[in-house]
Amino acid sequence: MQKELTYDAVMSYSGHPSADDIYQMISKEHSSISKATIYRNLSILSDEGKIGRVESFANGEVHYDHRTDKHYHGHCRKCGRVVDIDLSYDNDFVAKALPMEDGFSITSHELIFEGICRDCREKEKKNGTEGIKN
Repeated sequence: MQKELTYDAVMSYSGHPSADDIYQMISKEHSSISKATIYRNLSILSDEGKIGRVESFANGEVHYDHRTDKHYHGHCRKCGRVVDIDLSYDNDFVAKALPMEDGFSITSHELIFEGICRDCREKEKKNGTEGIKN
């Protein structure tokens, strides 16, 4: 039941929730569920390929995705939001990579674009800080 609750929460979330986001969502109606249970079930669901996992951020936070097809993501460096990038996934990208001298064999890739999301850009426009780096 807990695994199903976790899956349903990811599937109903608009965007790319963190484990804490999912915990907050589920614990509102199921107060006895633990964070450890949520983390464990998110890991199991992503290992089974039922949900996507996006984990290459400087702060180390993992986000989850209801989409399981290969696609690219964007990460807002202001608010931390993760968004899908509307760009065709390049299946041949790995084949284009040069063989590594140390024998490292590339089997897949993940590309995350860094930038500023629409909401944060709008906030910057309103408060006159657009284009100011921080």
